[in-house]
Amino acid sequence: MRREITIDPAKLSYSRNLRIAGVRGRLLTNSRRLVETLRCWDAADAGGSSAGFAMHVLADGGGRADVAPPHFRGLKHIVIASFGERNLFVFDLERRHVTAAVSEATAGDGNFWNRIVLPITMGVLGPAVGVVPVHAACVAIEGEGALIAGASGAGKSTLSIAMAQRGFGYLSDDWTYLSVEGGRLRAHGMGVPAKLLPDALQHFPFLTEYRVGIALNQEPAYEVPAEKIGAQVENACEPRWFFFLERYGKKGSFVEPVSPEEAQSYVERSVERLPPELDDSIRTRSAIVKRISRLSCWRLGYAGPPEIAVAALQEFFTNQSKGIAV
Repeated sequence: MRREITIDPAKLSYSRNLRIAGVRGRLLTNSRRLVETLRCWDAADAGGSSAGFAMHVLADGGGRADVAPPHFRGLKHIVIASFGERNLFVFDLERRHVTAAVSEATAGDGNFWNRIVLPITMGVLGPAVGVVPVHAACVAIEGEGALIAGASGAGKSTLSIAMAQRGFGYLSDDWTYLSVEGGRLRAHGMGVPAKLLPDALQHFPFLTEYRVGIALNQEPAYEVPAEKIGAQVENACEPRWFFFLERYGKKGSFVEPVSPEEAQSYVERSVERLPPELDDSIRTRSAIVKRISRLSCWRLGYAGPPEIAVAALQEFFTNQSKGIAV
């Protein structure tokens, strides 16, 4: 497979410096609408990770967005994603470069860029720019973060929204982006809406104000911006804890320690494999995964409504602050 988009940079007269998940980026495009669409990611000095990325986007002036669910193909360090016939993206992990051709209407579609393309960009390019996407929710308490991992359907989204309603800071409900900044591990959210399965309606009456849609993974789900329910949304925090979330067969809850080896194994299983050509990226990712495994690791099990798990975690964090062993 070999398919390329060739764009003359001289035709890309608009630019913006970006900062996404702690990573600096440089956008060049011929579309003023796109520059305005990505204003919320603006970074005047493009500071952040030293391993930045470039994004060149050519808009063709068409009148309709025609955005479709993504279709991916990959070969070695190249990943191609199409979102319908008129929206094509090529991710080059070796060069840390994104080249795209989209319709002008797509260039102005903030939902498409902020909720779909940029999270996918960090998911695909992440290892090449020093970011590890981890399948885990993330909440914060007094500036310290708790990663909540678990299989799909374990209840990460339900629990993270329930915690956000009770005063915890909210970063993400499904994917969190980990990097090292200034020698310290940092967790980043992307500001995408939380995705709650239809049965979450029994726990959150406010969902009656929303309609069930089809999420990016093609599952039916409510998509709820956390700020709409009064959550304190945070962009980043320093993680301290790593929890495995499990549904418990008995009434109640428990919190028990987990070995660093189990945490490391989970993260390594959840990340995409990299081609051997990207040996620097492989080493960087392995170092970040090792740091994650050195967090305070625990297993959280509960049965019943999410309030049971929230109460267990509130007690856990209170004991942690007092130095009381669990």
